[in-house]
Amino acid sequence: MSAEHPDDDVRVGHPERERAIGLINDSFSQGYLDITEFEQRSGVVYEARTRGDLRGVVADLPNAQTLFPDAPVVGAAASVDLTPETIAAEWDTHRRKGSWTVPAKMILTGQMGTFEIDYRLATFTAPSVELQLQVTASTVRVRLGSDQEIRYQSVVKTGWSSIKDKAGAPERPGGQVITVTGSIGGMTGMTIKRS
Repeated sequence: MSAEHPDDDVRVGHPERERAIGLINDSFSQGYLDITEFEQRSGVVYEARTRGDLRGVVADLPNAQTLFPDAPVVGAAASVDLTPETIAAEWDTHRRKGSWTVPAKMILTGQMGTFEIDYRLATFTAPSVELQLQVTASTVRVRLGSDQEIRYQSVVKTGWSSIKDKAGAPERPGGQVITVTGSIGGMTGMTIKRS
């Protein structure tokens, strides 16, 4: 256990090991690791027993801070508020842009509404946040900063709904990760753009 990470002795299981493998795989695919390093680190990950073991494997990678987004860090700001923020749009428009604080989880609900979520100048209280969608016949526009990553593969689409990702990959790894979950239906269109 280190002074910086008091949870280094906490045991890990398959979910934590898979997250570490994902970080190593991302670093390998982006050229930060060669094949030999990738194979060596993967072997260490599958033998890891504690958070400290896993941290040691990814410590020098650009995306290392996303390994345990819930981990306490000594000297860090107050803990993250995990209460979700719900934004409902029924035939109206809701915007989050400029300088605003991103909650750990935000839920967008409604029908025939428009949501504009701009993360470019936002303040993140955690390296990873969730944007849950429960919308029908709506428009969702998301703007990302240069190093922010968005993951939306688990979104369920029904009724001619679509997701258009015009953002592409982040310019560099290690930025905040926005995970989009939930469902869109009834011709909802979601568009993702970068700066």
